[in-house]
Amino acid sequence: MQPKQTRNGITFTLLSILYPLYLFTTKDPGSVSTTSLVLALFLPIVGTIFALNIPEPKMKWTLAAINLFLFILFLYYTIALR
Repeated sequence: MQPKQTRNGITFTLLSILYPLYLFTTKDPGSVSTTSLVLALFLPIVGTIFALNIPEPKMKWTLAAINLFLFILFLYYTIALR
């Protein structure tokens, strides 16, 4: 069984990937609400925090880099849409 920190880091990384992917593939980009965009930006930040709590260094920095990349990507989309 995985430690709780590892499970939380992986869970929030998956949420930070799947929610914005669902958001931008099912809706017209112009009709996405501000609340949804803020949530799409909030999930990678929380995912990064949980990823930095993982004890294994290799997994810690991989998940943190993925979350930071997703945050930067969706920050660009948020600025471009608004």
